[in-house]
Amino acid sequence: MWMMRQAGRVLPRYRCLTQKQPFHSILADAKMAAEVTLMPINDMGMDAAILFSDILVVPEALGVQVEWTSDGPVFPHPLMDLDSPASLLYFNPSHLMHVANTLDEIQCQNTDDTPVIGFCGGPLTCLCYMLGGRDKSMQFTDVVRYFYTHRSETEQLLEALTSASEYYVRLQAAHKISAFQIFESFASVIPVELYTSLILPFVRRITAAARDCGLPVIFFPKGFGTGLSVLTKDDCDFVSIDWHTPLSTARAIVSPALGLQGNMDPRLLFAPQTVIAQHLQTYMDFFNTYPNYIFNLGHGLHKDTPLKNVRFVTSWFKQK
Repeated sequence: MWMMRQAGRVLPRYRCLTQKQPFHSILADAKMAAEVTLMPINDMGMDAAILFSDILVVPEALGVQVEWTSDGPVFPHPLMDLDSPASLLYFNPSHLMHVANTLDEIQCQNTDDTPVIGFCGGPLTCLCYMLGGRDKSMQFTDVVRYFYTHRSETEQLLEALTSASEYYVRLQAAHKISAFQIFESFASVIPVELYTSLILPFVRRITAAARDCGLPVIFFPKGFGTGLSVLTKDDCDFVSIDWHTPLSTARAIVSPALGLQGNMDPRLLFAPQTVIAQHLQTYMDFFNTYPNYIFNLGHGLHKDTPLKNVRFVTSWFKQK
C-alpha cells in the first residue's frame, strides 16, 4: 500500500519545510527532495516511496515556461496562443538532471531499501497544461476543441512530449526506481474513443520504454470509466481506479491480465476511524478474493487530511 500525493501534503515536517523553502526550490534541491520522498515511510509506514517531483518537469524540459507560485503553477504563454507550437519545442535533457540527482540522494538516504516509484504525467494531461495552462474548471474545453481543429499539430505535440517522456523513464530507471506510474489525471476530458485513437498509442510507447528497463508500470487514467475495458497488457501491469468506479465493476471489465490499484475516496479520510475501518474491511475482502491489488486512494491526499487517520489506515492493514 501507498497513497497518491503522500510525499508532502499532510506531513507536518513537510509543511515546516515549505515555510522556509518554496515548492520549486525543494524540487531543485536533491537532499530536500529525497528527504520528502522518504518522509511517508518514516512518518506513516507506507510500503513504497514515490519520487517527490511534478509532472510539469517534462513540459519545462521542452521549453514550456512554468512559473511556480504559492497557488500552483502558472503558464504565462500557453501554446494554444501560438502559431505552429510544436516547431517551438526543443527538448533539453539537462533540465531533468535534478531528478536524477534526487534519485541518487534517495538511494543514499534509503537505508531500508524501500521501493521507490518513479512517474511522469500522461500525454493528455501534460498536453492540456501545455496548450491551455491552468483551467479552473478542469474541462479544458478550448484545448479539446483544438484537438479536433488541429489534429496534425496535436499529434506533433504528442510526439515531442512522448519522446521526452521516454527519455525521462529511462533516466529514472538508470537511477534505480523500482516501478513507474503514468498519471493521466485528465482522461475524462475527451471521449473514450478519442482517447483510444489519439492518446493511447503514446501511452503505450511510455510503457514500452519502462518495460525495456525492466520496470512494472501502473497507469492511472482518472475518470476513464468504461474505457477501462479497452486497456491491455500493452498499456500497463496495474490500472489505478478512481473513486467513481467500484472495484467490483473495474475487476469485471478490466482484463484479468492486469492488476488493480486504488479506488478509495481520499475524502473518506476525514471520517471517524470507525467508519474508515468499515471501508478498509471491504478492501481487505476484495484483496482476499483478488490478490493482484495495491491499496491506494482514488486520487491524491488532500493537504488538510488528518495525519492520525492516514496513520490509522496504514496500521490497520499492517495489523491484518
